[in-house]
Amino acid sequence: MYLYLTIFLLIKDVLPYGGYPVLEVYLFVNPLGTNCYACEKQINQISAQTKRKLQIQFVPMLNLQTISDTFHRVAATHPELDRNTLAEQMYQIILDYKAASFQGKRLGRQYFLRLQEHLLVNHELYTEELGITVAHELALDTAMFIEDRRSKLAEDAFGADQRLVSEMGIEHPSQTVIFDVDDFDCGLMMEHFDYETLLEISEHTANDKLATLPQAVKHDHDKVNLRIL
Repeated sequence: MYLYLTIFLLIKDVLPYGGYPVLEVYLFVNPLGTNCYACEKQINQISAQTKRKLQIQFVPMLNLQTISDTFHRVAATHPELDRNTLAEQMYQIILDYKAASFQGKRLGRQYFLRLQEHLLVNHELYTEELGITVAHELALDTAMFIEDRRSKLAEDAFGADQRLVSEMGIEHPSQTVIFDVDDFDCGLMMEHFDYETLLEISEHTANDKLATLPQAVKHDHDKVNLRIL
């Protein structure tokens, strides 16, 4: 079912990985969003069970809307937390995730999910010590992690993510963009992440359907004309 799918550009029928196109999946997330946390775990489940190779990117968003949405949700359980402190914590969580990713993208995603488990499932408050604890739990190079987490490299990676949010026209967390890695002019967007839709796209039975989708028109160098099916 392709409800909520938006075309960026037509995905070509190229099959380099065991007969299936390699797909890069960008899930845009609120780092403290419970729904996003569930979506992240579902994408990992699909990656583990599909024949198609998925290259997964969790792209954290930090803006006034994600801060406001998170503040309203956590205020009941943590009334001592003010909005500015929350915004700073969300920023530090993202930098920790980026620092962990410098030791491998898969390890970075594992770190992000483990840290979210502490924060969203166990309802712990973020601290720098908690970030280091999670690094220990996953056997990261802790000295390197501590050095990287407040580095300009991590800050630049955060900035690159926010530019990607703008360039792809992302408006809210859980939007998902899917590219054929052999042609990054081609891709699909799900307005809201949907497990069954991504699973169908990741199976070879979706190839014919993808080939029939209309092509979008690129009006400038940064944005594309999106069509909602």
